[in-house]
Amino acid sequence: MLKNAGNEAFRSGRYTEAVENYTMVLSSNVESRPFAAICFCNRAAAHQALGQIADAVADCSLAMALDENYTKAVSRRATLHEMIRDYGQASSDFQRLISILEKQSDKSSHQSGTQERSSGNSKELRQAQRQLSSMQEQAKREIPLDLYLILGVKPSDSASDVKKAYRKATLRHHPDKAGQFLARSENGDEGRLWKEIAEEVHKDADRLFKIIAEAYAVLSDTASTQANKSSPTQNEREPHPRYSSIKFFPLTTNKTQYRTIKSCPFQLSCSMYSP
Repeated sequence: MLKNAGNEAFRSGRYTEAVENYTMVLSSNVESRPFAAICFCNRAAAHQALGQIADAVADCSLAMALDENYTKAVSRRATLHEMIRDYGQASSDFQRLISILEKQSDKSSHQSGTQERSSGNSKELRQAQRQLSSMQEQAKREIPLDLYLILGVKPSDSASDVKKAYRKATLRHHPDKAGQFLARSENGDEGRLWKEIAEEVHKDADRLFKIIAEAYAVLSDTASTQANKSSPTQNEREPHPRYSSIKFFPLTTNKTQYRTIKSCPFQLSCSMYSP
């Protein structure tokens, strides 16, 4: 099974292969929304391991749209937003995670034989609450986003590299393309549900697309500025080779002297006085 192959590749550190396997599963018109959500979340983990953060965020968003109570996808997206220093969105994700965990905890408390699961939920809930508090404090500091991580480029990359990364990202994450290959129904309650899913997917994709555009606007300007600084100015360029060996020597008399200097096509008349 391709999903199992993807899981095995991920555990073995073959992250690109894992992405390919999960993609093949999702391209086969998976009708089960929870199963598709798991595949998207697993692929997000592989993208994250490859440093493809925008791709990972997009996959988590798809997983969350398909299964609104999928805590792993919510937690993973919160962590990804923290990585790119989008602390406001990370706070929103942790708030959503806390809400889901609280509902699950309440449901478990009314069922028998679920003490171990309830204990696990309580631990996860406390951790999420601590993370939320931390993200809210970070958000107050208004720290700039990690634009390099968003585009998947390095500070040393050229303007051409930045542009190439931007073009690739916009093709992959255009809101009109988000979730376009998901199996869906247009009839009855199922049709209404898919409409809601599509709206959430489009909203999340639009936000990511704007962040990518912001990253490019800033980084392309930064890369161009660095390139200009590293290029020599007119005054800093090498002198013409025809005049490169001209040298001036101090004269030891008070007389006007004439010297023909090697490689110079004309004579220089110098009147110089010794101190």
